[in-house]
Amino acid sequence: MLTAINTSDNLGFKAGYLNILATADNHGKITELPKVISSIENNASYIFPKAGKNSVLNLFSIVGDWFINPSKKGFITNAELSNGDVQKWALITLIDSIKEIIKKQAGGGKYNFSAVYAMGNHCLDAGTNFILEVMKTCPMKSLITNVDLEKSYKIAEAAKNSKDIVKSAIYEIPDDKNPNLKHKVMVLGTTIPSMNYYNPGLCQGLEFYDNSNQKDTALSEEKLRGTINAVKAQVEEFKKANPKGAVILMSHMGENLAEIIIRNAPEIDHVLNGHDHKTTQKVIGKTMISSLGKDNEIIKALNCEFDDDGIFSTLSITQYDTDRTVLDGIEDQAFSKALKEKFKKDTIPLLKIKDMTQTANKDKNKDIELSYGDEIRYKNSYLMNFLASAVKEELNKSLDSDIYAVGIQSSIIRCGLKNKADNLALMKIFDGVSKELSGLESGYIKGDDLAGLITENVLENLINPTRNTLIHWSDIQVDKTLIKTISEGDSNSEYSEAIRVRNPKTKEFEPIEIDKDYKIAIGKKFLLKDSLEYPPKVRKNFKEIGVTYEEMFRRYLGNNNYTINITSNTKEKRII
Repeated sequence: MLTAINTSDNLGFKAGYLNILATADNHGKITELPKVISSIENNASYIFPKAGKNSVLNLFSIVGDWFINPSKKGFITNAELSNGDVQKWALITLIDSIKEIIKKQAGGGKYNFSAVYAMGNHCLDAGTNFILEVMKTCPMKSLITNVDLEKSYKIAEAAKNSKDIVKSAIYEIPDDKNPNLKHKVMVLGTTIPSMNYYNPGLCQGLEFYDNSNQKDTALSEEKLRGTINAVKAQVEEFKKANPKGAVILMSHMGENLAEIIIRNAPEIDHVLNGHDHKTTQKVIGKTMISSLGKDNEIIKALNCEFDDDGIFSTLSITQYDTDRTVLDGIEDQAFSKALKEKFKKDTIPLLKIKDMTQTANKDKNKDIELSYGDEIRYKNSYLMNFLASAVKEELNKSLDSDIYAVGIQSSIIRCGLKNKADNLALMKIFDGVSKELSGLESGYIKGDDLAGLITENVLENLINPTRNTLIHWSDIQVDKTLIKTISEGDSNSEYSEAIRVRNPKTKEFEPIEIDKDYKIAIGKKFLLKDSLEYPPKVRKNFKEIGVTYEEMFRRYLGNNNYTINITSNTKEKRII
């Protein structure tokens, strides 16, 4: 447990009390949930104080991207199940677990509880029908504040028939002294609107205000006018009827866009922020932004009150690092047992990793890992080197192809490679792009255009390294530092001088040949990016191969008995 932020010395009961447990960007990491549940159990008295009081409301807030790549399959124990099936089961199980924890806090008696959910961009990886089924059947309120219902016939129809699919949810907290007084809390939910960028063509019957082919880092206030107006309308109507009421916004849009909304709707009391994976706290005017991290690494608890004058304030915000949870007995936890029972074959160790550059000490093999972290989005990575090379090797071997290089967007990788990894872990490797958009395409491209495509990608990454994805290449070395120097006017070199390609005979990196044709393979989703210059320019040169990164990597592992050899090639510097 980390030190509480903005903590009052007196958490004594006033007129009405609100407990919020918040999470975001879980990305389908169900194997981490036992730690999450244990963190909640171990700190339940702090997260849900006075949970059973009539004048206490307990909320569980899921701020988008609980789901990722829902249509993907590949489980061994239950081959008929998809990611979405499993992630939905995990969400329902987690909600039930939290209810049981609160019930215990309430001494087994009555308690006030609600789960509230806002969509994330990855929740829509399988399109509208999947997320609608989730919203209809999961025990939670789904908040769709910036959905344009006039253009969203599927969502509009579902909302007509369900009290749990709403623009906003208003809760009443009874005053502890005056039975005729109810304190009001409104909860809103907004989603990053750029589905033409994140999931082009998949969201039929669902349209957000301000939909565009631009990601969050490119969106300005003027490009968010519809979302801003939708939030403002809800807040103003609520505040007119409830001047002392509290407004909580669940925003899966990132901190920068949350700030834009706050400046236009300053009566919002608190923003629970997802999408940009930050863990910070920030105050804009009178509004606090609590960012919720990623991958179940943290959870946050907010304890708030309405005082005797009906004034709402946040008493404490506490961040719990789930990796610091005491794990003794975690295997006996109900969720742990259910997970192992549901996926017996998927929890058996599969992977062997050998570092061929350190063969002198064989004991080192048991701790070998090609690690995954945010750094893969902006600098050299042994993990990305290995994955790009493995996919290229398998493409050339199994498809009798002459592909020169494979490019992989770092944002589609969601897990590292560890010795003794099981199938549940391997399922997460290429999990950041939807099945429908994960196809590989190959084509010939002039060295000049290849250099342009690479340079454009690096320049975009330099604008925002943790948000604008970096492409890693199997046989191309990119001097990112030189590209930055050129862009800043501190070098007279040409951008193409920052690109070096591997000589197939010598295996050394050499200057790119501007007029040469290079056959490369890259993901379909990248070639659909009309917001960039080069994908539309070279798109006509590419054709679908009929396979995905995932399929080629799994085929590679199968052909190598699920053994990975780390070589000097894996450890070379490809991003400088």
